[in-house]
Amino acid sequence: MRLATLAFCSVLCLPLQADETFRTWTSSDGRTLEAQMKQSSATSVTLRLRNGQTFDLTLDKLSNADQTFIKDSAQRATVEEQRRAGLKTGPYAEHLTGDWEKMETEDGLKYHFFAAKSLKADKEYPLCIYLHGASNTGSNLEKREPGANAFASETVYGKNPSIVIAPEAPAGTKAFKDIERRITHLIHNLVDHLPVDRARIYITGYSMGSMGTWAMISAQPDLFAAAVPVGGPLGSTKVESLPKIPIWLHFGELDRGDEFRALSKQLTELNSQFKSTEYPGADHVGFHFKVAKDNDVMEWIFAQRRAQ
Repeated sequence: MRLATLAFCSVLCLPLQADETFRTWTSSDGRTLEAQMKQSSATSVTLRLRNGQTFDLTLDKLSNADQTFIKDSAQRATVEEQRRAGLKTGPYAEHLTGDWEKMETEDGLKYHFFAAKSLKADKEYPLCIYLHGASNTGSNLEKREPGANAFASETVYGKNPSIVIAPEAPAGTKAFKDIERRITHLIHNLVDHLPVDRARIYITGYSMGSMGTWAMISAQPDLFAAAVPVGGPLGSTKVESLPKIPIWLHFGELDRGDEFRALSKQLTELNSQFKSTEYPGADHVGFHFKVAKDNDVMEWIFAQRRAQ
């Protein structure tokens, strides 16, 4: 420990330079130094001073805050390794078939999953979430709606390869808001085990799924890069709780047109990245197929990126 003691005592004599990889470390007896962490284990850490000198410390010689930092860094490194290896050895590897897969989480949440065999471990890909309408609640994954299939279509996927999920609300679920935490847990699990671009997580849905889209972005304001609600009002979600992210609302003229126009006006004033499209003569059912097949909508979604 003599080397470590000298390092903490001599820090004031070292030339300091701006470097984001260096941080202030504190010893268990309160002394500080500027150093960069080179590697760590369960019991020790290797630090590099600004003069290039390196030395080892056992974790018990550092403050509790520094010990937590090291453990958190190790956990992040483990997750990043999982992500890099996830296309070949992770829990989703065998499901990257280029076909829709019916899957289920440990807590019983059913969902459709789509990803191509050709995804590369040295790249990151958008994660697209589609939430269905009320008629598919508890349907045991027997049907996918056009909005989900659009992401996996040859035209869209060929240009914008991604990882796509379409969760199913269990029987008895009245709104996706009821299972928001379960869907969020699934999203985080996918991010931890696949090379998902964290800055490009998108969510859309139709009718009840549109209400779920509002609820999800309200509950997780820092998670999504863009949202496309289709034909579903806010429900119990408060407009003030919505994040100022790119949102493109779609609704039919004959389906609560006045309500959606009022909402659009309110959101336009609150969020410079909000826009809406009204479909003349359309009721609740007739227009969401058009949204799913609209290449402009798809191109807009994939162009959005969340600020880091």
